[in-house]
Parts: sequence; structure tokens; C-alpha cells
Amino acid sequence: MLSKLNKFISSVKLAVFLFITIAVIAMIGTFINQGDSVKQYKEIFSPTTYHILYWLGFLNIYDSWYFIALALLLMINLIAASVNLFPRTIKAVFGPYPSFQEVSEKKNNKAIYETIETKKKPEEIKEIIGKKFGALLEEKISESKNETELYYSKNSIFRFSPYIAHISAIIIIIGVLLNFKYGFRSYTNIKVGEKTNVTYLLKNNKPIKLPFTIRLDRYRTTYYPDGIPKAYISTLSIIQEHIRILTKNIEVNHPLTYKGITIYQASYGHYKPNKYGILIVNLQHINSFKKIIYAPVGKFYNSKINNIKFMLTRVVRKGKMSYFPYIIKLNNNKILNFKIIPVKNHRFPLIIARYKNIGFIMTPQLKTYYYSGVEISKNTYVSIVWIGCIILVFSLFFSFFFNHEETWVSFTDINGGKKTKIEIISIPKKKFNSFYKKFNQKINELKKYLN
Repeated sequence: MLSKLNKFISSVKLAVFLFITIAVIAMIGTFINQGDSVKQYKEIFSPTTYHILYWLGFLNIYDSWYFIALALLLMINLIAASVNLFPRTIKAVFGPYPSFQEVSEKKNNKAIYETIETKKKPEEIKEIIGKKFGALLEEKISESKNETELYYSKNSIFRFSPYIAHISAIIIIIGVLLNFKYGFRSYTNIKVGEKTNVTYLLKNNKPIKLPFTIRLDRYRTTYYPDGIPKAYISTLSIIQEHIRILTKNIEVNHPLTYKGITIYQASYGHYKPNKYGILIVNLQHINSFKKIIYAPVGKFYNSKINNIKFMLTRVVRKGKMSYFPYIIKLNNNKILNFKIIPVKNHRFPLIIARYKNIGFIMTPQLKTYYYSGVEISKNTYVSIVWIGCIILVFSLFFSFFFNHEETWVSFTDINGGKKTKIEIISIPKKKFNSFYKKFNQKINELKKYLN
């Protein structure tokens, strides 16, 4: 029972099935954006389609239970296959090696056999044979049979390439799983001049606290001569323990990375104005005093003029201004009188309030706050994936292009020792046509030398 289970888990068929299944799932993950916000998905898909994709886990495939299960099963398959085959590889590389007779009796379909008779003695031809068939790893002398057996090996170390490829694939899988377990994709908007250390996951809008604070120092959009936007540039500062660590401009495809967290320029915009321009004038001497201030809505604003402050209050009445300033004394917060002075041929009054000789005039100027929308991602374990990929490329290169070649050579005295019979069996690990072509060239050169 255990042997059957081991055979199934370590089988090539299972590995192929897992690779194809993971590839198909990954293709789905490329067609459907992964880890976006619920709001974005509902804008793209209908409610029914959204619920189906959510139920199938197609909106966050790489964090789904079935993707993790397939990845773990592939790891088990690679480990089991390596464990089962590794002892055989150790024997092939380090011995003990089979004899010439054992190899000839197995009749390997990849083996090639050649016989040569020569008047030269084995001692004379060992050196030339060694140059052609690799390193001499074993020599057996049978005095009773007047036989000498030599075992040569070439590129044997590359027999370990498939196991290194298995290890690299496991490293890649571990890196991917760690990245999706402990990494994140999030989004946040930052007003110009403000800072934050909180961002929100795209997949569920859950807040995450960053290990540092981000401050948006400046935002600007550059344009081509025809008016088309050229670049969206945000100047960000990283602050830690009240100390500015660094400042950098980010734009599309030019992010900022700090402590394994990368900040990308994703969007921009401006908030609804919450401060309105108010022109304050001296009604007795207009030219002597004039000032524009930006007052917030719903909050007392200290004008520092005649020891008063006022608050803009929204008034919803047809044909009236949307906001009126309520003027109060700074010392006791008592609401004082305000007067609306109508102006002919104007829908709204020019002076919307006054206090003694001070007039308050609503201006069309608004205090607009730009914000930068940044995507914040943590991909700390991407380096592990890259290391695994680099190892995998090299291991596959050596595995496919370096063929392990084993050669057995037997010397036997014939005709009373006047001649030597040379029997050669050579077996490649992979049945490449180039191997057989080179083997025939080596034999022809050897025959010329021996005869």
C-alpha cells in the first residue's frame, strides 16, 4: 500500500498534471486582475458575475486554498521523486560501478558496442583511450583470465542537475507562498502637506499600519505641448521617529522602495473644497484694508481682526448664498449681529455679513487640496523567488546540455598474447544523436592509432 502511494506521489504523471493545473490557474490570474478592491470589481462585473468569481476564488487566486494546496502537493511530489532517485544517482557518480559483463548482459537500448583488435599492449593504449572517454574512475585486473577492465566517466557531476532543479522549484514555491502570506497590496490617498502611516488592503479594505510615515510634500502634473498629461509626479518623504529619512519623486514606473515596501504612483485628484475664500474689507476705508482668508466650513476661524472670529454655516434656501458667516466675539463666543446687504441686479448679495466697520465678501476662490493616490506593496520574499529562478535556469541548462557518458573498456589477450582484443561499451544518460556521432569519430581515430 505504501509503495503504491509512494509511486503515485513521486510519479512524473502527477508532476505534469500539477504543472498544467497551476499554469491554467495562473493564466486565469493574468486575465482577471488580482487583489483589487471590491468597489473596482463591482464596477467591472455584474453582481452575479462578481459573486461567482468571488466564490471560485478567482479574484485572489494566489491566496486561495486550492492554489496553496496544489503548490504544496507539487513540493511533496518533487521531494518524493528526488528521494527515490537520489541513491541511484549517488551510485552512478561515486560507485560501486557495475562490471563490463553486467553492463553487456543488461542490453541497454542506449548502449553502443565496439570491438577492436590490435598488436599493441593495454599499457600503450590506456592513455589515448582516457583522453577520449573521460576520467578513469576504476580499474579491475583479472590475472586468471588475462583481462583488464577500465571504467571511464564524463560529466558525471551533472547528474545532480535535476535535483538542483527540484530544489530551485521548491524555493520558488516557498517564496511565492511566503510573499502572499506576509506580503500585501494596498492603497491610500494622501493630501498635499499631510502624512499617514496607515494604508488599506485592496482585497478587503482592511487598514494596515506601516513601519514608517509617508508625507506628501508636493504633487504636480506635467503636460505635453498639446495639453495631454505627460507625467504624474508626487514628492514623498519617509519619516521615522520624527526624522525625515529620505525624499524622492515618484511617478508611473518609477516607485520608491524602503524596507521592502514599495510605493507606486497610482492615481491623483483633489478633494471637495472645504475652505472658501472670504474677502475682508474695511468698509470705511476700503483701500486701506483688504485681505483674503480661506475659512473652513463648520469650524470657528480666528481672523485676528478686532478680536473676532467667525464660522461659515451652510444655509439651504432657494436664491440665497450657500454659506453665511456667523460672527462671534473671541472672548465669550457670543453670536453678534450680522447684516446682509443686497446689491441690485445681483442674484446674491455682495457683502454677505458685516460687523461694525468690517465687511465679509464671498469670493469665487476655493481652497483646493490635491491628493496623490499611491499603491503600497510589500514583496519582501520576491528575492527568494528570483534566487530560485536563477538556480533553476542554470540547473536546467546543465541538465539538458551536459550529457553524462559512461564507458567500459575490456582488454583481453588473444592468440597467445600476440594480440589484444579491445571491447568498448558506452552508455549516455540521454540518447542524443550527437553522442553516437562523436562516439563513431572517436572509434575511427582509435582504430587509426592502433593499426
